[in-house]
Amino acid sequence: MNTFYEWLKASNYAGFKIDQARLKRASDIRFSAQPNFEFTSGEYVLKTTLNTYTVLWEITPRGDDAVIRPSCTCPDWADRGRYTNTLCKHLLSAALQNDNLFAAVINLKPVSADIVFPAKEEKQNIEQVEDFNERVKREISKAVSSLAQDVLAVLKEGYVPFLLGPTGVGKTSAIRQVALATQSLLIEHAGADSFTDSDLVGVEMPSGKRMPGPIGNALTHAREMGEPVLLFLDEFLRYNSRAQESLMRLLLPIPAEITRVMGISHDGAIRATSAPFWGDEWAPAESVSIVLAANPWGNVPDPALVRRTVPIMVGFDNSVAGLFSQKTRAAIDLSWKGTADGSLPLPIEYGELARAQSADDPAILARYTNRLMALDPAAAKGFETLLSNLGAKS
Repeated sequence: MNTFYEWLKASNYAGFKIDQARLKRASDIRFSAQPNFEFTSGEYVLKTTLNTYTVLWEITPRGDDAVIRPSCTCPDWADRGRYTNTLCKHLLSAALQNDNLFAAVINLKPVSADIVFPAKEEKQNIEQVEDFNERVKREISKAVSSLAQDVLAVLKEGYVPFLLGPTGVGKTSAIRQVALATQSLLIEHAGADSFTDSDLVGVEMPSGKRMPGPIGNALTHAREMGEPVLLFLDEFLRYNSRAQESLMRLLLPIPAEITRVMGISHDGAIRATSAPFWGDEWAPAESVSIVLAANPWGNVPDPALVRRTVPIMVGFDNSVAGLFSQKTRAAIDLSWKGTADGSLPLPIEYGELARAQSADDPAILARYTNRLMALDPAAAKGFETLLSNLGAKS
């Protein structure tokens, strides 16, 4: 033995994992800066720079053992390697090319201080990143498909589903699945306080040119083309009260006997509404399906709206969280509970979890915390404190 790497190898790499492809690449890397090796405060430290990344081997003698703490600023180690104990090519290169550190600790037995998994789990095969990511996406897809089936069941009964859940829980994705399943033209619109009934239904200009809004488009297409339309009104509670009242007319079909009194020549029930700069608009009820959605922790729904719909509470599917590590599961649970009680502005969404590269991918919490900081720095600090306290108790 004459290098630090060979010293590690003789002791089964101190529990670290060695990827042969990384080891081969490591042998071709050369230092970008002269390694700095020193002994301070009872600790041997090897520090160097490889390809702009800072590599650090810290060795602390402890009786007959040498406790090892490697680190590297490269993404391979920071995002993945340190959670699976797989040394990156930069750490391997520094170990292959250095004999000073080996000479200093040659009589000691190397022991890793950074083994993440318990010994009983070390023997298990580590899932490939792609496999884990696909499993997360499959579970999310199952949750979205289940929600789509719930929506379809309500629509088949002739009612209007009202999805209540925060952003990022799959509401829009589920509605798009419903549109595909029913072969309907999907018209989506998200609510805002600035929209008037004329913006939604349509406006006829002084020149006579008619400019339909999403409601006018939906009803006109269903009536004139005879094709099914699925009208999805997202963030419904953000519409102002005047717009909501106009839209609520659509929710209850008007019976055939009433349509004749209204002067509309149609044998069946209709959906109808109107706007000051557009006039009356209608379509056969059987051709227009409507789905509403909103955040349940914002404005309180009008009782009249609830009576005209079938509310569906949309929450986080625990089978998705079950794929993640204890810390990440705790963070997911905290984010959803905090969003529900108003202490946090948003949860850790399905879309974020679908990007996970491992069960304990640190990028998930990093991106979520950054979003919290942008929206509410106090909430971000509170979230980090709560998560830290949970970790201390576990």
